[in-house]
Amino acid sequence: MVLLPTAYTHPKGTFYLTSYDIVLLQAGYAFTDDTQVSVTALPIATESFTVLDFSLKTVLVRSGLVRVAAIGSVSGGVGKDIGAEFVGRVGGVGQLCLDRRCDSSFSLSSNLTLVGAPIMANGVGGIWRVGRTVSLLAELATLVPLSGSALAEFNGAALGGGVRFHLVHWGFDVSLIRALNSAGSVLPLLTATYRSST
Repeated sequence: MVLLPTAYTHPKGTFYLTSYDIVLLQAGYAFTDDTQVSVTALPIATESFTVLDFSLKTVLVRSGLVRVAAIGSVSGGVGKDIGAEFVGRVGGVGQLCLDRRCDSSFSLSSNLTLVGAPIMANGVGGIWRVGRTVSLLAELATLVPLSGSALAEFNGAALGGGVRFHLVHWGFDVSLIRALNSAGSVLPLLTATYRSST
């Protein structure tokens, strides 16, 4: 989806490039049909700082209409003043396909930080294929602290929805994201993805 992962992995030997509102960039490569790696970067030129995320996703179950994948990540940043600071994360995602090609599906994901103040990020979302080149997207992402005075509080949530346009090698998402515990501002998000041939 847009904010949340699914259990889908790209076919073996393909690479993909994704741009989120031009400033957030992601590149990935599929080593096998079940395992892929990605790196996401957000350069902040005014601060001489780059936010980075490295993720490895592998499918554990692909049976009928059910897919389950495990995700391991390190997230942090690199800057001239602070050097490199990263934190590990582990998570998983289950996906229930509504058809054999899995063009429409529901996903449930969870992710947990490994060091520092533990935070659990959870999400649920859906993709509905409504035409040969068009899908509808909806997702809800939440953050829950697991320590301190905010233990197990519902600490933050974002609701998103939009439209995905599919082409042979390209995909485009036009979506709106709203933080549920803020003043109610809605942010547009434009995403473009290119995937190579297999």
